[in-house]
Amino acid sequence: MNYKKIIWLDIGTHFGQEYNSIFGSNFNFYIKIIKRFINVILKRQKSINLSSLQDIIYKRTQIKKKSKYFYSIFVEANPKIIFKKNFYLKADMIFNIALNGENNKPTSITKLYLGKDGELSQSSSIFLSKKNLKKNSYVTTLGMSGKDFFNKLKLHLNKKFINYDILLRLNCEGVEDDIIYSAHSIFGKKLKLICGALKDVKDIKGTKAYKKLNKFILNNELSFFDFHTDIESWSKAYNAIFNMLKK
Repeated sequence: MNYKKIIWLDIGTHFGQEYNSIFGSNFNFYIKIIKRFINVILKRQKSINLSSLQDIIYKRTQIKKKSKYFYSIFVEANPKIIFKKNFYLKADMIFNIALNGENNKPTSITKLYLGKDGELSQSSSIFLSKKNLKKNSYVTTLGMSGKDFFNKLKLHLNKKFINYDILLRLNCEGVEDDIIYSAHSIFGKKLKLICGALKDVKDIKGTKAYKKLNKFILNNELSFFDFHTDIESWSKAYNAIFNMLKK
């Protein structure tokens, strides 16, 4: 395998909406766009820039054509979600673990506190301090140090691929900073792109932790783009992923 692989490392997948927005069915993709236009008409959401939408469609098509260049690794803390959807069968690798920053405690049995939407909630977290969580509403999962996980994953990837880069897509309810620090310490320059959302770091750990993370991203010249279920985030994220294919 001589061509470079892009490792789509998705931490906190929750049914993989972002991954599926590119690699899922065209039917579901266009249904989401149609629903958005309906919401615009009903004034539930703001309008979409048409040139941006054209760019989204073009970049998605080009990326999807080169799906063979991608190797998907999904990390999801909630076992209920994994067992619920066959989406996870599409992954090249899947791990049911909750990554954390506890480097002095590589593995542990961990409580994943469930969000207000119940056992399939997108807002579940290992931090009870997060809003709308209750201490008696949780599922049990395996907690693992991000640094330990990435170290072992790198050993595996180095044996499997001659050349690869890391695309880190994450939305993991407050541990984004720990995961970025750990991933960078292990993969170094192979960590080419980070996509997702970072607001939970600020909401759960405070402004100081949030500013520290943004300074780290800036000082280490890491590329970060918002990428979530809102279509507005897709244009820049798709463009960044598309550019990875050209390198």
